[in-house]
Amino acid sequence: MGATLLAIVIVVPAVVVVIAIVAMVWRASTSPRSALVAAVAGLVLIGWLAGTSIAAQRGFYLPPPPPSPPPVGIQLLIALAGLSLALALSPSLRGLLTNQRFLIRLNVWRLVGAVFLALMVTGQVPALWAVPAGVGDVAIGATAFWVAGGLDAPGGKRRAMLFNWLGLLDLVVAVVLGVITSPGVGQLVHTTPTMELVTHFPLVLVPTFLVPLAVMVHVVSLWQLSGRPWSSPPVPLSPSGEGERTGYGGRAAT
Repeated sequence: MGATLLAIVIVVPAVVVVIAIVAMVWRASTSPRSALVAAVAGLVLIGWLAGTSIAAQRGFYLPPPPPSPPPVGIQLLIALAGLSLALALSPSLRGLLTNQRFLIRLNVWRLVGAVFLALMVTGQVPALWAVPAGVGDVAIGATAFWVAGGLDAPGGKRRAMLFNWLGLLDLVVAVVLGVITSPGVGQLVHTTPTMELVTHFPLVLVPTFLVPLAVMVHVVSLWQLSGRPWSSPPVPLSPSGEGERTGYGGRAAT
């Protein structure tokens, strides 16, 4: 797959995910404070994506000589820790993330997994990683809108929880296989080709940006679907002054 086409099919979905999340939290804001939190969250996402892209183009994520830990893995852990901390410390942020249908639909970006399979066919990434990661991602992405649309149907909540668990499992499998097949201290399986392409721009945006976001979206969705305390969601005011809610703690889906 050519470099230009690869950049398009990775960067465009990443940008669309940022726009979608910013739109979701901004629409959910109902006060100056929540609007400020939404704006800050949007700026952080934009800065994170831009900074990661610049660093990747400068070779920051290339495999270092052993025994140094891989920069991709370090950023993944830092991103997960940062997202978890932000959600734990900010009730306002949690209150902006209560639209279950939107959260589930965000997973449509996982159709990007088809790219992994295409790269495998062209001999650019190993099949050991590409097949489970690619097939799993495509399955999650292809069913996201169906699961979200049936959320209020009989069994819809249970189906959504299964969807999120399978989505998380797919991400864990992809990350573990990526680690054990990538050059570095964690490599247990030597493949031809190697996983080095995943440390280059634009493919590195998947493990350093899209994957941690996807993990947190699944966790947020599962937490709420399981009925655990989350946050009093912001109530969007209609012209008459009355708010709308869904049965899952978020705005009414449109």
